[in-house]
Amino acid sequence: MQKSNRAIAAVILSAILTSIIASCGQNDESNDTEKDNVTLINTADTTPAADTSPLYDMEQKDFGGREFRISTSNRYTNEMWVEGENGDICNDAIYNRNKKIEEYFNVKIVPVIAPSDTDNMAQVNEITRNCMAGDDVYDLTAVYTYLAGGPVLEGFYYDWNDIPVVDFSREWWVQSANEAFSVGGHRYVAVGDLSITTLLLSYVVFFNQRTAADYNMPNLYDMVLEGKWTVDQLLSLSKDLYQDVNNDGKADENDIYGFAGDKATGLDNYTVAFDIPLIELGDSGIPKVAVDVDRLQTAVEKVYSLYYESTPYVDGWGKEIQMFANGNIAFCTTWINNAFTDFRSMKDDYGILPYPKLDEAQENYYSNAMDNYSLLSVPKTVTDREFVGTIVEAMTRENHFSVVPAYYDVALSNKYARDEQSVAMLDIIMKGRRYDFSILHGGMLNDYPYLFRNTITSKSTAISSKWAAIENSVIAGLESVVEKYSELGN
Repeated sequence: MQKSNRAIAAVILSAILTSIIASCGQNDESNDTEKDNVTLINTADTTPAADTSPLYDMEQKDFGGREFRISTSNRYTNEMWVEGENGDICNDAIYNRNKKIEEYFNVKIVPVIAPSDTDNMAQVNEITRNCMAGDDVYDLTAVYTYLAGGPVLEGFYYDWNDIPVVDFSREWWVQSANEAFSVGGHRYVAVGDLSITTLLLSYVVFFNQRTAADYNMPNLYDMVLEGKWTVDQLLSLSKDLYQDVNNDGKADENDIYGFAGDKATGLDNYTVAFDIPLIELGDSGIPKVAVDVDRLQTAVEKVYSLYYESTPYVDGWGKEIQMFANGNIAFCTTWINNAFTDFRSMKDDYGILPYPKLDEAQENYYSNAMDNYSLLSVPKTVTDREFVGTIVEAMTRENHFSVVPAYYDVALSNKYARDEQSVAMLDIIMKGRRYDFSILHGGMLNDYPYLFRNTITSKSTAISSKWAAIENSVIAGLESVVEKYSELGN
């Protein structure tokens, strides 16, 4: 791709990111298995678009070499900080982002790393200990989404409305996500382009282009563009492709499958993909339960068919990733980051599609991200909020104009998305990302965010009765959460 095209792509991406919004699991098994680091890698044969960052529009201040300390898990440290340049475009974009900001404001960006590869709670536990002790250890925290609600309700964080300099009206802040995670206009977590995990952990459908050609499948990209890519189409195209390769009479990882998906976070994405919000903002920006039970029932029946009424591969966590890379699976639901890791040396060409719609009557395609992408907060132990607001705003601005294009344009467009149509599909996926307030406080909502997942994994379609059994507790839990937010706001 020539530089002029890259520059155009960066402009298009900027417009896309103006409108987009940025689920690990609820149980120990799914948490423990999600140990693959988000790998910030790329090829070095091209360069990102020309620097058009408005960083230098900000008032230059000399902070005297002061450290800007970011709490991060060691799984995603390289989202905020890398040690140095190594020739990989995305790694170097992050390094140069920090270097530019350090030089402009005379600061030092320093990660405070928690060992979350062995214990997902390690970072939150550290934040809790330090905040309760009143220790000034962090200027910013970047916490897994499904864990971020606990420190919020403990009152450890400032309302972002009270942080100077930060301008949530600008395109580098994901406005619709920040609205979804607010209560009555108060927000204690924020989503911006600084959280590159909101891109890397977004769920998509990968498909094997060789298999699609061998079975004379219709043009799947055209199907998406025509609004006809539905869960029924996915089932129809995949259900008859199973082959017992070794003739042992057992469906195992050595065989060929039409469809594969996990029984955890990949299932969480279907309520979003099928346009079934769990919580919406009501009057005065107060969250309220909003689930359409009839649509939810239809959705679970269709996904049950996809998972159990053909011969898919859905019994392993992670095995399906390598099986797809080996060419054993036609369609695989997983997150975009696998394009940077397991699929980058894949022999077969692959394509990328959004999750299917529930039916053709659904207007748009929607997606979500695995629930351990990073949410940003400012601890109340911070004494200089203007300093924090300045550096956070600068980092988020710079990410929008250098790091995100490096990933999207150079990495996804040039190497790992194997054709231009896949890039167009990524545009649709990015525009359609949605987020739900329930994921912040699932523990207080009787695991409401995981209702769909739990129903499918129990090999049941009785989601209406399961919802009826927890409805009152979910409503009561949400009322309690809203009350706690009200107390924080006061």
